[in-house]
Order: sequence, then structure tokens, then C-alpha cells
Amino acid sequence: MVLSNAQQTAVLLWSLLFGAGLGVAYDSLRVFRVFVPGSAVTVLFQDLFYFLTSAVASFLFIFEVNDGTVRLFILAAFFAGGMAERISLGQIALRAARRIQTAVSRRKKLREGTHTTHKRRKRHRKQGKIIA
Repeated sequence: MVLSNAQQTAVLLWSLLFGAGLGVAYDSLRVFRVFVPGSAVTVLFQDLFYFLTSAVASFLFIFEVNDGTVRLFILAAFFAGGMAERISLGQIALRAARRIQTAVSRRKKLREGTHTTHKRRKRHRKQGKIIA
């Protein structure tokens, strides 16, 4: 199938957008990992699931847009769109998630620090004081 220049430009733009969408999907996985840390095995399975679903989605995209003909400019646009998202929105989202996670953990530590500890409660009970 021969594509005109306008059709190739449209496919290129859709491929860039699709690559950025794949980047958003992976960055949402990265943000999830900030809040729910897991072991190396968990991360491995999350990555495998992402890469398998993105491979199937990419295949379906190429099949729909270009009748299944894989062209180098489509793959390059996937990569370029994903990298553009990663260095722009991806960095912002990850920094924001880390700051939120840090603030939440600091708040938890402050709450735990302002309440009486177990040892203080035990000592006050021996002295006959009532601590809530």
C-alpha cells in the first residue's frame, strides 16, 4: 500500500501520540510503585505485563493505521513520543508522587512522635498516672 505524504504525516502524528500514551501508561506504573513498593519479582511481573500489553497494542495500532505494514518511521515515532513524554510529563508526575509520598510519610512520623510511646505509657502506669 502506497501512502501519500498527507497520509504519512497523519500516521506519523498518530504514532507520536500513541508513543506518548504508552509513556503515560508506564509512568502511571512508576507512580504506583512509589506508593506501593514491591520486591524485584513484583517489579519484573509488572514490567512484563506492561511490555506484553504495549506490544499487543502496538501491533493492533500498526495493523489498523497502516494495514499491518511495519515502517521504521512508525517505530521511531513510538520511541520519540514515549521519550518526549518521559522527559516532560513523566518527570513532573514522578517528582510530584515522590513529594506526596515523602509528605505523607513525614506526617505519619510526626503523628507517631507526638503521641506517647509505649515505654512512656508503661512508665506512667507504674506511677499511677493516666495517659490517653
